[in-house]
Amino acid sequence: METKAEIRKRILEVRKGLTDREVRSKSEAIVQKVIKTPEYREAGNVLLYADYCREVMTRGIFEDALLHRKKIYFPRVDKARNTMLFFQVISVRQLVRGYMDILEPREDNHMCYEFQPKEDTLAILPGVVFDTAGYRIGYGKGFYDRFLADKRQISTMALAYSCQIIDEIPRDAHDIKMDKVVTEEIIYSFLRI
Repeated sequence: METKAEIRKRILEVRKGLTDREVRSKSEAIVQKVIKTPEYREAGNVLLYADYCREVMTRGIFEDALLHRKKIYFPRVDKARNTMLFFQVISVRQLVRGYMDILEPREDNHMCYEFQPKEDTLAILPGVVFDTAGYRIGYGKGFYDRFLADKRQISTMALAYSCQIIDEIPRDAHDIKMDKVVTEEIIYSFLRI
């Protein structure tokens, strides 16, 4: 079996090969699926990501969540502690380039409230690769796995293009399984054990 690093490199190349048009159309199809799910509709709080490097685009989810008066939180990486925290955002103008040049909530913004775990929360995650059992490979820093490790009351939903789904990836004990993975073609749902 390939290592996580080998799989990550291979799938990143595939994703990089998507055209701008494919990224937009596939992302729109995924967004439309997400906003129709009961997990999203019932969530009062949505942990979202700012898309980066041809990830599934999340602007449509952000706009829909604002329209439906959901509280929206984006991650900010604390490089010194090697952790990730989420802060409430009500406008994209509150986001600035941060870790790895990814948009994240500004540190100096007094309007950014830190997320406190709540039952009615849906975490929408990015990733590089997903398998048909619900496991993911990110960029290798483990930020999401560490953040979610003690917050299992939060529902998880990952967004991916179909080309990012493979049969199986190597797993570590700390890897967090997704509740759902949404692609432009299908929604994969997984039971928690």
